[in-house]
Amino acid sequence: MRHGYTNDTRRDGDVVIKRFQGPDAELRRATESRVLTRMAAAGVPVPDLIAEPPGELWTRYVPGAHGQDLIDAGHAAAVLDSCGRTLTRLRTVHGDYGPNNMLFDPVTFATVAVLDWEWAHDGDPIEDLAWCEWIVRMHHPHAAADLDALFTGYGHRPPWPARHAAMLAKCHAMRTVAAATAGPDSPAAHTWRHRIDLTESWRPAR
Repeated sequence: MRHGYTNDTRRDGDVVIKRFQGPDAELRRATESRVLTRMAAAGVPVPDLIAEPPGELWTRYVPGAHGQDLIDAGHAAAVLDSCGRTLTRLRTVHGDYGPNNMLFDPVTFATVAVLDWEWAHDGDPIEDLAWCEWIVRMHHPHAAADLDALFTGYGHRPPWPARHAAMLAKCHAMRTVAAATAGPDSPAAHTWRHRIDLTESWRPAR
């Protein structure tokens, strides 16, 4: 499916089939299964889990507009406000939180689904908040001026040094995953080295 990068994800009618690939595939599959069930019980908008064949998760297809597409269409402020509001409802760290893993109502911009929970873990929610900011600064720099909406929706803006440190920690973790998956000298590992350098260069923001 479009915007699916880590695993083999495809749609079959009203079912989305996600086949887990790479290191720790079964651990990540089990994590996502467990957290989807817990988030659904807590009222967080997530896809319904309907089957778990070996190595796969089957979830109900959720219609909605992808967050990154909406940002590119000029709706960054509304999307980021919704990202911030939804983040306050989570009771675990998503691990790859942001418009890259969210679907929205294309009219109201309310969150209709938070996707891809395979990296979920206990921890400090600043990880998810900072990563959402990182996604915008890295992949949608034209929308960085709308980041105030993220913190308005969240209700709090942690200091820049704490957010910056969380971004860098996540970048290093992603480089480790890329090196384990494709090799330390792979294009993916080099891409993350470049992203680390770029993130380190970012100047203090509010």
